[in-house]
Amino acid sequence: MTAPAGLARRDQPRLRRGAVTWYMYLLLGFFTYQLNLQGNILPFLQAELELSYRAAGLHASAIAAGMILIGSTGERLLRWIGRRPALWLASFGVIAGAIGLCLAEAAWASITACGLIGAAGSLIPSLLPAVLAEAHAQHRDVVYAEATAISYAFGMLAPLATALGLALGVGWRGAVLAGALAGGLILLGFGNARVAEPAPPPETGNARLPAAYWAYWTLLALAVGIEYCILLWAPTFLAKAGGLSPALAALAAVAFPAAMLLGRTVGSGLIRVVAPPQLFAGALLLALLGFLLYWNLEGLAMAAGLAVLGLGIAPLYPLTISFAIGAAGAQMAAASARSMLAVGLAILILPALLGLLADAAGLSLAHLAIPVLMAAALACFAVARLMQRRRPSAKRGPLREDACASGP
Repeated sequence: MTAPAGLARRDQPRLRRGAVTWYMYLLLGFFTYQLNLQGNILPFLQAELELSYRAAGLHASAIAAGMILIGSTGERLLRWIGRRPALWLASFGVIAGAIGLCLAEAAWASITACGLIGAAGSLIPSLLPAVLAEAHAQHRDVVYAEATAISYAFGMLAPLATALGLALGVGWRGAVLAGALAGGLILLGFGNARVAEPAPPPETGNARLPAAYWAYWTLLALAVGIEYCILLWAPTFLAKAGGLSPALAALAAVAFPAAMLLGRTVGSGLIRVVAPPQLFAGALLLALLGFLLYWNLEGLAMAAGLAVLGLGIAPLYPLTISFAIGAAGAQMAAASARSMLAVGLAILILPALLGLLADAAGLSLAHLAIPVLMAAALACFAVARLMQRRRPSAKRGPLREDACASGP
C-alpha cells in the first residue's frame, strides 16, 4: 500500500535541474519547433515547387516515416553509438534537414529533407524519457510535464517566426534557418554535458518489455493521435462546420495550441499535488467535455470548446510517457526508444483516417471518431493499470513506479 500522493511528495528530495535536464528540455523544444514549422511553410513550398496536394502531403508522411524508423531501430543505434553522440547526431541531422529544405528545388529533395528531420530529430524524444527518469526518478512525471510544456512553447514560436520572416522580407526560410541556428547554440552551450549511459539490464535472458508497457504504448499512440487529429483538422472544421471564413478559422484554431501550452504549464504544478492516475482520468473527462462543446457550438463560440479540449488533452502525453517508463522497469532504455514508434504511427495513420472518414460521411460526422478514440484510451489505461497490479513485484525492475507516479 502506497502513501497518499501529497505525503509522498513532501517526503521526496527537492527537484534539482542540472545541465543535462536543461539540455534535454531545450533539444526537445528545438525539434518541436522544426516540426511545427512544417505546417506553416508547406503552402509556400507548395507554390514555389508547384507541388500537387499528394506531393505536399508526402512531406508530413516522410517525417512520420522517419519517426517510425527510429522507433523500430533506434534502440540498437543508441546502444552502438552511445547517448551523447546520438544527441549530437540528432541535432546535426535536424540542422542539415532544415538547410536541405531551404535549398530544395524539387519535391524529392524537400521530402528527403523532411524525412531526415523526422528520423534524426526522433532520437531526441527517444532518449529523453530514459535520461530524465534516471536523473529524476522520484520526479519523473514532473520533469516530463516540464519538458513537454517547454517544447510546446517552442512549437508556438514557429508560426510567429514565419510571420516575422515574411514581414522582414527574409521569407519562410528565415524562420527555418533561425531554428537551425538555435539548435547550434544549444549544442554549443550544453553539448558537452555528461549524459550518463544506461546501466546494463539484469541478466534475465532475452528480456522483453512487459505487457503493461505495451498497453501504455497503445495509449500513447491514441493520445498523440487525438492531439494531431484536432491540431491538423481544427481550421478546416471551424470553417466547414462553424461557418467561419478561412482567415477567421485559422485565428480561432490558435485556441487549441494556446490551451495546450497553458495545460502543460499548469499540469507540471498539478502533478505535484494530484496523483497522476487521477489527473489522467480527470484530464480525459475534461477533453471529452471540450469536444462536446466544440462539436455542438457554432461560429466563434467553437473556439471556447476547442480551448477546453486543449486543456484536457495537454497532460495526456507526458503522463502516458511516465506511466510507460514506470511499467518498463529495467527495460527503460528500450521502452524510451520504442515510444517513437507509437508517435510516428499515430501521426501517420490517425489524422489520415479521419480524412478518409470525412470523405465518406462528412467532416462533422467523421469527428465523432475522436470521442471513440478517447473511450479506447480510457480502456487502455484501465487495462494497463490492471496488468501492473497483477504483475508480481519481484519481476519489476530497479526503477519501480514510485508513489509519485503510481498513486494509491
